[in-house]
Amino acid sequence: MKTPLFRIFLVAFFSLIISNMSFATASHSNDAQQYWNFKVLLDDKPIGYHQVRIDRQDNRKAVHTKAEFDVRFMFIPVYSYVHDTRETWENGCLINITSTTDDNGDDFFINSQPLNQQLALETQDGISSYNGCLRTFAYWDIEMLQSTHLLNTQTGKYQAVTVTDMGSGTVNLENNEVEARRFKLIVEDMTIDLWYTNDMHWLALESTTASGAVLRYVPQSPVNVALESQS
Repeated sequence: MKTPLFRIFLVAFFSLIISNMSFATASHSNDAQQYWNFKVLLDDKPIGYHQVRIDRQDNRKAVHTKAEFDVRFMFIPVYSYVHDTRETWENGCLINITSTTDDNGDDFFINSQPLNQQLALETQDGISSYNGCLRTFAYWDIEMLQSTHLLNTQTGKYQAVTVTDMGSGTVNLENNEVEARRFKLIVEDMTIDLWYTNDMHWLALESTTASGAVLRYVPQSPVNVALESQS
């Protein structure tokens, strides 16, 4: 089982996807650190997790993203995914990235280095260099919502995106209706719905695979997240 969703979507992320919470709780932050810990569901069945940790120092951020998926059918493994990305951001822009991904047995990597005021990225497909302020599919970064291109932290591709503000409403987090702002992100042939609290803290994610299955990110403790972010 290899769906386009898993090959394109997760950016460290979040990247995957992306990429953007104490690991013991759903959400936590202070002046120096931020954490997210999401449970990942496929058609409402748990398949893994996506975690992000951000350590801040002055105008620099060190971001560590981890994700693991394990999809089974009748207890038989049919798909696995392991992703690990470390990024350094300065003044809101990416200045360094290392990434490794095992996509159901297919290996991907990214290594970067500065090159004449550019950022050079080495991947399994070769070396590319970019000018200007790069951002990844870092859903925790609200500046991402203003971007026209984002860096895929699995493949190293710089992809065109469109983001639409869908307004305020609610999102259901495991039978809890939480006030949220919704944004729709479109990349290639995939649509990702993102939800944020009223103060723009990343809250949830949903996307539909080519086969019609629904992939969702929900905080490990959604009630606590809602109370903390709306207080």
